Amino acid sequence: MKILLYISAGIILSSLAIVYYKYDPEMYSFFPECPFHKYLQLDCPGCGSQRAVHSLLNLHFYQAMDYNLLLVLSLPLLTLQLLTKIYQKITGFGNGLRFWYHPKTPVIIATIVFLFWIMRNLPIMPFKFLAA
Repeated sequence: MKILLYISAGIILSSLAIVYYKYDPEMYSFFPECPFHKYLQLDCPGCGSQRAVHSLLNLHFYQAMDYNLLLVLSLPLLTLQLLTKIYQKITGFGNGLRFWYHPKTPVIIATIVFLFWIMRNLPIMPFKFLAA
Protein backbone atom coordinates (compact mmCIF):
# COMPACT_ATOMS: atom_id res chain seq x y z
CA MET A 1 0.00 0.00 0.00
CA LYS A 2 2.87 2.40 0.83
CA ILE A 3 4.49 1.80 -2.54
CA LEU A 4 1.28 2.92 -4.24
CA LEU A 5 1.35 6.10 -2.18
CA TYR A 6 4.96 6.80 -3.18
CA ILE A 7 4.24 6.11 -6.85
CA SER A 8 1.20 8.42 -6.74
CA ALA A 9 3.21 11.18 -5.07
CA GLY A 10 5.94 10.78 -7.69
CA ILE A 11 3.43 11.04 -10.53
CA ILE A 12 1.79 14.14 -9.02
CA LEU A 13 5.14 15.86 -8.39
CA SER A 14 6.38 15.00 -11.88
CA SER A 15 3.17 16.36 -13.41
CA LEU A 16 3.48 19.59 -11.42
CA ALA A 17 7.11 19.93 -12.45
CA ILE A 18 6.14 19.59 -16.12
CA VAL A 19 3.39 22.22 -15.76
CA TYR A 20 5.72 24.65 -13.97
CA TYR A 21 8.48 23.99 -16.50
CA LYS A 22 6.29 24.63 -19.54
CA TYR A 23 4.02 27.44 -18.31
CA ASP A 24 5.20 30.73 -16.84
CA PRO A 25 2.95 31.73 -13.89
CA GLU A 26 3.30 35.39 -14.95
CA MET A 27 1.76 34.66 -18.34
CA TYR A 28 -1.06 32.24 -17.51
CA SER A 29 -4.06 32.95 -15.29
CA PHE A 30 -4.77 29.35 -14.19
CA PHE A 31 -2.11 29.61 -11.46
CA PRO A 32 -3.52 30.68 -8.07
CA GLU A 33 -2.96 34.24 -6.88
CA CYS A 34 -1.73 35.13 -3.42
CA PRO A 35 -4.71 36.66 -1.57
CA PHE A 36 -2.39 38.44 0.86
CA HIS A 37 -0.68 40.27 -2.02
CA LYS A 38 -3.88 40.75 -3.99
CA TYR A 39 -5.79 42.51 -1.21
CA LEU A 40 -3.06 44.12 0.90
CA GLN A 41 -0.39 44.78 -1.77
CA LEU A 42 2.21 43.25 0.55
CA ASP A 43 4.41 40.22 -0.07
CA CYS A 44 3.95 37.13 2.07
CA PRO A 45 6.87 34.68 2.57
CA GLY A 46 5.56 32.56 -0.30
CA CYS A 47 4.99 35.35 -2.82
CA GLY A 48 7.00 34.69 -5.96
CA SER A 49 7.39 30.98 -5.22
CA GLN A 50 5.54 29.83 -8.33
CA ARG A 51 7.63 32.10 -10.54
CA ALA A 52 10.78 30.99 -8.71
CA VAL A 53 9.97 27.32 -9.31
CA HIS A 54 9.37 28.04 -13.00
CA SER A 55 12.70 29.89 -13.20
CA LEU A 56 14.58 27.13 -11.39
CA LEU A 57 13.17 24.44 -13.67
CA ASN A 58 14.30 26.53 -16.64
CA LEU A 59 17.76 27.00 -15.04
CA HIS A 60 17.38 30.75 -14.47
CA PHE A 61 18.86 30.78 -10.97
CA TYR A 62 19.35 34.53 -10.51
CA GLN A 63 15.81 35.25 -11.65
CA ALA A 64 14.52 32.61 -9.19
CA MET A 65 16.44 34.27 -6.35
CA ASP A 66 14.90 37.59 -7.34
CA TYR A 67 11.40 36.11 -7.07
CA ASN A 68 11.80 34.32 -3.71
CA LEU A 69 15.23 34.12 -2.13
CA LEU A 70 14.06 32.12 0.89
CA LEU A 71 12.64 29.35 -1.30
CA VAL A 72 15.79 29.12 -3.42
CA LEU A 73 18.06 29.02 -0.36
CA SER A 74 15.95 26.37 1.39
CA LEU A 75 15.69 23.96 -1.56
CA PRO A 76 19.20 22.46 -1.28
CA LEU A 77 18.60 21.65 2.39
CA LEU A 78 15.17 20.16 1.70
CA THR A 79 16.58 18.15 -1.21
CA LEU A 80 19.36 16.81 0.99
CA GLN A 81 16.80 15.76 3.60
CA LEU A 82 14.70 14.00 0.95
CA LEU A 83 17.69 12.15 -0.47
CA THR A 84 18.79 11.15 3.02
CA LYS A 85 15.33 9.76 3.76
CA ILE A 86 15.25 7.85 0.47
CA TYR A 87 18.69 6.39 1.24
CA GLN A 88 17.47 5.41 4.70
CA LYS A 89 14.37 3.67 3.30
CA ILE A 90 16.37 1.77 0.67
CA THR A 91 19.30 0.69 2.81
CA GLY A 92 17.88 0.73 6.33
CA PHE A 93 20.89 2.75 7.47
CA GLY A 94 21.02 6.32 8.72
CA ASN A 95 18.32 8.43 10.26
CA GLY A 96 18.15 11.58 8.19
CA LEU A 97 19.44 14.94 9.20
CA ARG A 98 19.10 14.95 12.96
CA PHE A 99 18.70 18.70 13.41
CA TRP A 100 15.17 18.48 11.94
CA TYR A 101 14.15 16.61 15.08
CA HIS A 102 15.57 19.12 17.56
CA PRO A 103 12.83 20.82 19.64
CA LYS A 104 14.07 24.31 18.67
CA THR A 105 14.02 23.67 14.90
CA PRO A 106 10.36 24.73 14.36
CA VAL A 107 10.97 27.94 16.33
CA ILE A 108 14.08 28.74 14.30
CA ILE A 109 12.31 28.07 11.00
CA ALA A 110 9.28 30.16 12.03
CA THR A 111 11.58 33.00 13.10
CA ILE A 112 13.45 32.94 9.78
CA VAL A 113 10.17 32.94 7.80
CA PHE A 114 8.70 35.73 9.93
CA LEU A 115 11.83 37.91 9.59
CA PHE A 116 11.88 37.30 5.83
CA TRP A 117 8.19 38.30 5.69
CA ILE A 118 8.88 41.57 7.49
CA MET A 119 12.12 42.42 5.67
CA ARG A 120 10.71 41.88 2.17
CA ASN A 121 8.00 44.46 2.87
CA LEU A 122 10.32 47.20 4.13
CA PRO A 123 10.47 49.98 1.52
CA ILE A 124 14.15 50.75 2.10
CA MET A 125 17.36 49.47 0.58
CA PRO A 126 18.66 46.73 0.72
CA PHE A 127 15.36 45.08 1.69
CA LYS A 128 13.66 46.15 -1.55
CA PHE A 129 15.62 43.37 -3.25
CA LEU A 130 13.66 40.79 -1.23
CA ALA A 131 10.27 41.88 -2.63
CA ALA A 132 8.67 39.53 -5.15
